[in-house]
Amino acid sequence: MKLLHDPAPAGFEGITRAFAMARELPTTHRLALKIGVSCDGVLVAEGELDGYRQVRFFSDHLRSLGCDEFLLGGDEEMFGCDMLFSVLPMATEAEDDDPSFIRRPARSLWPEQS
Repeated sequence: MKLLHDPAPAGFEGITRAFAMARELPTTHRLALKIGVSCDGVLVAEGELDGYRQVRFFSDHLRSLGCDEFLLGGDEEMFGCDMLFSVLPMATEAEDDDPSFIRRPARSLWPEQS
C-alpha cells in the first residue's frame, strides 16, 4: 500500500499489514482493482489487489478494524478507486487519560455512618 500523505492516520500499520497479507493470497485472475484508504475526506493511501480472495481478505480485516467500506459512488467521492475504505480518526490520548466517568464517586463506595 502506497502512503500518499504524511503523517499516516492512527492505526495505519494494521492496514498495511492486512494489505501485505492479502497480496500474498493466490488468485486465478488479474483484476487490478484499485483500493483506496481515506481519512477526513482525503485519500491517504492506495494500492492494487488482483482477485476476489485478496479483496475479501483485505475488506474483512479492515471492517474488523472499524473502517467503513464504499463500493459505488461518483469519481470525486471515490478518488478514482474501485473500492474505498474510510478510516475514522482515533480519539486523542488526552480523552482517554481520565476514565473517571466509569467510576463511582468515593463516597458511594462506603456505607454512610451515623
